[in-house]
Amino acid sequence: MSRRVVLVAGAGGAVGFEIVRALRADGCDVVATYRTRRDGVDARLSALGARAVRWDMADETRGRALLADVDGAVFVPILTASERAAALAPDKRLVFFSSNNIAIDPQAPVYAALRAAEDRVRAVSPAATILRPTMIYGYPGDGNLSVLMRAMRRAPLTPMIGNSRALQQPVFYRDLARAAADLVASDGPAPDTVAVAGPTPVTQGQLYRAVRDAAGGKGALLPVPAPIAGAAARAAAAIGLRPLLTPAQIKRANRDKTPVGDNVLLGATALAEGLRELAGALDAAPPGA
Repeated sequence: MSRRVVLVAGAGGAVGFEIVRALRADGCDVVATYRTRRDGVDARLSALGARAVRWDMADETRGRALLADVDGAVFVPILTASERAAALAPDKRLVFFSSNNIAIDPQAPVYAALRAAEDRVRAVSPAATILRPTMIYGYPGDGNLSVLMRAMRRAPLTPMIGNSRALQQPVFYRDLARAAADLVASDGPAPDTVAVAGPTPVTQGQLYRAVRDAAGGKGALLPVPAPIAGAAARAAAAIGLRPLLTPAQIKRANRDKTPVGDNVLLGATALAEGLRELAGALDAAPPGA
């Protein structure tokens, strides 16, 4: 039986790179594409045994040529940026990334746009699988807990915004990558939508304390009700400052953000373990990374 060949678009980023690693560990041949040229990307992907290719998904002619020679593909860029790829290979096994927040805050413009993109992908490629991860964390650029951990390391006091009892279930980025690799390489039926989350829910208070512990900090946590935080964020934006959280993010801080749906995959990495790895990665990262 011939080896499965999989294209991974967005392989230059942390999640995409881990998908490539997982697929190569499973014996798949991988075409690893990236849009932005950065030092060492080709070398890192080639070291895994992948074929590294620079591809902007706006180049549909190039995309059709690349997808013609693969069995399936994972598109890591968020669905509103990657949905056009569904039409390039509609009959192949395709995996796209969306967000669990579609079910948490469906009226927010960003998630309404994602929902519309999901519908368009399903209309073009009915066999596509759409992943809806919860909060992704674990690497220096994750934009979530890495930001919070850096802030805790700098400040003696950290605002804890919103309902401290609201539930969170963040997913470690390698677990998310493993889920995507398993789905694209599977011979079984392709599920329509899969929510991906960490192994267990924690309250927001527990999450903040776990991040503080992993960061090695001893700073205090200051609960801040969402209405007060929202007003402060709007005031900061009005004078040209960039708040740590947007008003929409602050609004969601009062809500449970556990996985929603009939098809849920849970990662294996415990929160404390993932946060320890994140802390080590931040220690090793060059300034500004």
